[in-house]
This record gives sequence, C-alpha cells and structure tokens, in this order.
Amino acid sequence: MQGAASNRRLATIMFADVVGYSRLMRANEERTLVDLQAHLSELVEPVVARFGGRVVKKVGDGLLAEFGSAVEAVRAAVDMQRGMSTRNAGVPADRRQTFRIGLHLGDIIAVDDDVFGDAVNVAARLQALAGPGAVMLSSSVYEQARDKLSLRYRDLGRRTVKNIDRPVRLYVLDAAALSAPAATGRTPAARRRIAAIVAVAAAVVVILTGAAVYFSGRVVPLDAPIDSARSPANAGPMVAVLVFANQSGDPAQDYFSDGLTEDITRAPGRFRQMTVLAYGAVLPFRGKDLPLAEIGRTLKARYLVGGSVRRMGSRVRVAVQLNDSASGAQLWAELYDDELSDIFAVQERIARRIAGSLASNLQQLALQQSLRKPTDNLDAYDLVLRGRAAAATATRAGNRAARETLERAIQLAPGYAVAYAELADAYFQRASFGWSEFAQQDVEMAIQLAHKAIGLDDDCEQAHGLLARAYVATQRYELALAESARALRINPSNADVLLARAAVLLWTGRIEESVASAELAERLNVNIGPEPSLNFGLAYLLSGRYAQAVALLEAARNRYPAYPLLDFPLAGAYAELGRMAEATAALERGQRKNPLLDPASFGSRFQDPALQRRVEASLRKAGLN
Repeated sequence: MQGAASNRRLATIMFADVVGYSRLMRANEERTLVDLQAHLSELVEPVVARFGGRVVKKVGDGLLAEFGSAVEAVRAAVDMQRGMSTRNAGVPADRRQTFRIGLHLGDIIAVDDDVFGDAVNVAARLQALAGPGAVMLSSSVYEQARDKLSLRYRDLGRRTVKNIDRPVRLYVLDAAALSAPAATGRTPAARRRIAAIVAVAAAVVVILTGAAVYFSGRVVPLDAPIDSARSPANAGPMVAVLVFANQSGDPAQDYFSDGLTEDITRAPGRFRQMTVLAYGAVLPFRGKDLPLAEIGRTLKARYLVGGSVRRMGSRVRVAVQLNDSASGAQLWAELYDDELSDIFAVQERIARRIAGSLASNLQQLALQQSLRKPTDNLDAYDLVLRGRAAAATATRAGNRAARETLERAIQLAPGYAVAYAELADAYFQRASFGWSEFAQQDVEMAIQLAHKAIGLDDDCEQAHGLLARAYVATQRYELALAESARALRINPSNADVLLARAAVLLWTGRIEESVASAELAERLNVNIGPEPSLNFGLAYLLSGRYAQAVALLEAARNRYPAYPLLDFPLAGAYAELGRMAEATAALERGQRKNPLLDPASFGSRFQDPALQRRVEASLRKAGLN
C-alpha cells in the first residue's frame, strides 16, 4: 500500500450486522434502509463514540469499529443490544432489525483510516456465529472483561472458525443474558460501601433541598412514591439530569459541562410530559460511580439522563444517553457536534435539541407502556396516549378511534387541557385528510376545542400550534402567524410546535424559514407525521431542493401509505429531476387515491397564488392535467 500511513497496534475489533437483512430488503427496500440508517445514527454510532471507540467503516447492513479497551468494547456491545431491544418494542415483527455482534482483541494493522489483520478476520467470523441479539466474544476479550463486568457469559469451549488456523475459545452473551439489569461487577462488600455512600448522598440531597426536591415550580417530598405527582395536568415521569462528565482533560473546563447540565435541566421543564428534578438535587452524585438503580431510587427518578462533554479546539462534542433507572437499560443515545464560536449559544442550542429529543423519546416510552396495560381502568392520561397513537396511524379508522378515545378522556377529566388539544387535532386531521363530508365544520370544531384547551391552560403549546394550522386552512394568516409564534415562545424545543410553525411559514410564502424550522423539528423527532411531511416536501420542492424532496417524501409515503396527498409533490419533484417514469408512477398512485382531485385546488392554502402556480407547474410537468 504505497504512500499509505500504516502502523501496528493492539485493539478490540467489533463487527456488527443485521440478522436476516436480505429478507427485510426483499420485503421493503426503502423502509429497511431508512430504519437501518436511523439505528446506526441514533444508537450505534453514539454508543461506539461514548465508549471511546471509532467506527472504521459501514459495510452494507453493519459496521466495523475499533476500541482501545476490551472492557469498553463489551460495554458498548451490551448497550447496543439493549438499546436495539428497546427500539424494537412495539415494532411489527416483520420490520424489526436485530444485530449480532462479534468482538476480538488482537494485533491490527492500521492504514490511514482503515484496519486490517487477523484480529479483523476473527471478529468477522465471530459475528457470523452470534445469534440474534447476542454478543460473541473471543477468550482474549473475555479475559479482560470477566472480572470487571458481572455479565452472564456462557462458555462455548473451543471452536473451529472458518479460515482461522487455530481453534478459538468462545464466550457468548445471548439475548436472554443481556435482558437482565446492567451489572456493576462489584463485590458484596463494595455494594455495602456504595449503599452507605448513597445514604450519605441522600442526606445531602435532603439538606440541600430542605427535605424536598424542587422542580417545574412544584415540590415533591423525597419519600413520595415515584408516581405520586402523576395527574392529568402534569402526568409525566420523573427525570433526573446527572452532571455531565468533562472529558476534555482540563479541570478548568468543568464550568462548561456544569453549565450545559444546568441548561439541559431547565429546558425539559417546558414539556408537560416529563417532570425534571432540579440541578441541585443531582450534585451529590457528581463523579460518583454508582449503580443507576441506586441513584434512581434515591432521587425517586424513573429515568436518568447522563452524558459527557469534550472540547476539541474550536469544536465541542456532547454525548447524551437516557437510561431506565430500574433496569439499567439504555433507551436512547445521541451525539452532538457543534462549533464553539459562542459558548453560551452552543449551550442553549444543544440543550434545546437534547430536550426536544428527550421529550419525543419519553413520549414514545409512555405510549408503549400504556399500550401494554389492559384496557380497563385507564385514566385520562393513558386515554390521551391511546388517542394520540390511533391518530398517528393516519387512517380513517384510526382517526375515528382517536376521537372516541379522547372524548372518553375528557369525560374522565373535564379540566384536562391536553385532551381538548389532541381532540382538536383529530378533528383537524379528519378535515385535512378528506375523511369528512363537512370539512369546514370540522375545522371550526378544531378551533373551538383548541380555544377550550387554552382557556384551561394558556400555555398549552399543542393548542396554540393547532390553532396556527387551522387558521392557515381558513386563510386567517395573521392569526396563524401569531399563534405559531406564541407556541414557539412557550416551548421552542417541541418538534410539533416547530412543525406547526413550519406549516404557517410555508403557506404564507416564507419558504426558507419553513425549511429551517422543519429541519430542526426533524432533528428532534425523525418520525414526523404525514401532514408535516407533505408541508416539508412542498417546501423543499419550492426551494428547488428536489433530491431532498424525493428522499423525504419517499420515506413518508412508505411510512404512511394511506395518506392521500404525498404522491403529488413527490411526482412533481421526480419530474423536476427528469425522472419521468417515476413521476408518472407516483402521479398514478396519487390519482388512484384521489380520483376527484382538481389540480387547481392543490395548494390553495398558499397566501401567494404564485406559489400555488409553481406547484401546479411541477405537477403538470409530471403529467397531471
């Protein structure tokens, strides 16, 4: 390899790939690829980075990574498998992606950014031997990790591995072993010492907070049960944001990680679906290597947010993870990179993104837990979750079920503002999707319900966002702009609020601002609904970003095949790119779903008729007449 910079070093190699990937691709290529990219970017890559690893390359349905520490490589593999188990919860069986992982410690040859050698080959063979959801380790990795991580390893003995000269002793962490709570590897004596430390820490928390923990303007005693604060008005789970670790190697930079932690602690307080403990409550745990379950029990927190901050010259990298304190399972992880031109602006920007992503993930977790419960004795909060899930199917039957469920929630809790806001959204959805013979009456009903929600709670951002969308539909543009601005002031990190703002900006002709708002929303929640996807696709189409419009609208159409309007802007984007066969096919699909569509009415919400004519021109280029 002439001219290439190479060196030898000892490293732990990880190979991971998706079991049955070819079958998944045959079933649905586009959806499978979108799902895989989401798993890699949202879970796998952040986990590898958090444990000091490096993704060397992605290979089809998997990846090759290297770690300087075998122990950290095992921790990363365990977190990945547990994270995938959580991500697959509630996903249909024919869509679930499950990783198998192989780990081997050995000598490698590094050439520029790639790695070679027997260690790489062995890791690849071990990955092929691993079962779904399992981690296969060579003895070289096991010997490093066995006394440091109390995991349920199973000794498989020596096995002959294809194309490897000598038998390799193998150990496996199968899916059943990895479903157990995270282990600490500590002795009973050490655990007793930790219990004593936690008891002291709890006493410090009591002293610091006057025998109570303050959060979101309310006080909850430390001895209250975790769900004691649960009520229709504020029904979110308890969340603690632990002090982020400064990994810059310079103690003088502690102020930055501390400040970021404080900002992150404050930002989620705007979300009604979670209750966040005050910064002072977590200070006793700074730098403590304690089990998550111990911290969670002491703080009465179901979920723990942790992370690290590393400054690298003019850039900062922040790794964040959300853990279930009871099981120790990692539920979500993400990595953020940003320029440090303005430290405080960076802190605020990252805090907002983390808060929005955290809220979206906690909402999904709450929904999954609600759907696992029996259908009797549900309170208003669970009914709202069910109604929201039914509406999210974007089907006529789902919309009907959503309205019925949300009306039951209101009967149980007439003062529950969010229930009125969700019901307003369901009525607006019925009108927008063409499922109503009386669309105008449904829009007006949505407006009335949103006003009812605001009358109960003026800071209900969902209601203000819904009003913004409904006012656009009725061509009351100034009111729409005012309501979307109000919602944004209440909670600038809420993806739904950002999408409502993007819709208003689109239909009032501020296309670039609409794109920016929608892109920020998508970073907070990648699974945006069908109506926001339509708006986002139109914004891309009008801004001349045809390839991006195609990518977004194709993914949305695969996610929401019943939604009747996505095919039309997709056809227009195909036509603008000269992909006429695909444009024709998309147009035919759209017309089958909408046989009575009048091209002159498509895009009639635009305040500027010129924008409607531009969309119509793209549709006519695709063959609509």
